[in-house]
Amino acid sequence: MKILLLGLLVGVPITLLLRGQQRMIYHPRPYTAAEPSRPAAMITLEYATSQGRQTAFYFPPAAGPGTEAENPWLLLGGNGALALDWLELVKDFPDPQASFLLLDYPGYGYCQGRPNPASILESIEAALSTLAARLQLEKTTLQARLKVMGHSLGAAVALLYASRHPVNRLVLISPFTSLKDMAALIVGRLLSHTLLHDYDNRARLRKVLAHEPAPPIAIIHGNHDKVVPVAMGRELANLDPRINYLEIDRGDHNSLLVTGADEIHRAMLGPEPAGNRRP
Repeated sequence: MKILLLGLLVGVPITLLLRGQQRMIYHPRPYTAAEPSRPAAMITLEYATSQGRQTAFYFPPAAGPGTEAENPWLLLGGNGALALDWLELVKDFPDPQASFLLLDYPGYGYCQGRPNPASILESIEAALSTLAARLQLEKTTLQARLKVMGHSLGAAVALLYASRHPVNRLVLISPFTSLKDMAALIVGRLLSHTLLHDYDNRARLRKVLAHEPAPPIAIIHGNHDKVVPVAMGRELANLDPRINYLEIDRGDHNSLLVTGADEIHRAMLGPEPAGNRRP
């Protein structure tokens, strides 16, 4: 009985801690009848991971067949976003050779499972393998040219991937310094040390910068961001003078993808965001 009671006293708080963190970090939602209309050329990719069935979307280049691997992008959304939310930003992208892999995390959209750093990374790897097979390319060919962009939590996922694989360009929109720093703002510094999900953007950005060669990196942040303080974007940008930083006046956290679309496009095209300035 004492052992059972001890197990309950230890196990119940741990379970609540795990569930509480999951709910604070991730806000999965399904697609509904209001799902954005998909372009006729868009390809639905279905694959399986340890989390179950997954669905991603591929927006092929406007230049047509034969250019699929010329300028591929992997796009990673925030913790309450869906893959198809990127459509408004990419449908008028000025590079006709650009293609886009739009990824939903496990538990989001049509995907099964639960999101965490390991399951999301597994899904990215499987999505790239599935896309390469669909395009009749070697996965290594696709990865060798891959560019990655993420917003908010997606910026952390982008750095998670880019710290493990060379990428050709990295665009981070509204990134936090670390999830622990974000937790400290919400629950205090003491409880932030109980965080179980490892999204340390400082450490991973340093790893990416240590690659030979390091990819071009742009950080874009709105100075009216009420979710991720702009000071975090500035701090990351100041880690290395090679990082191009653009601060968008009056830009907030979510609408930045719309109000800052032109600046984001220019950052994607490179070599640096228009109006680049150091904070």
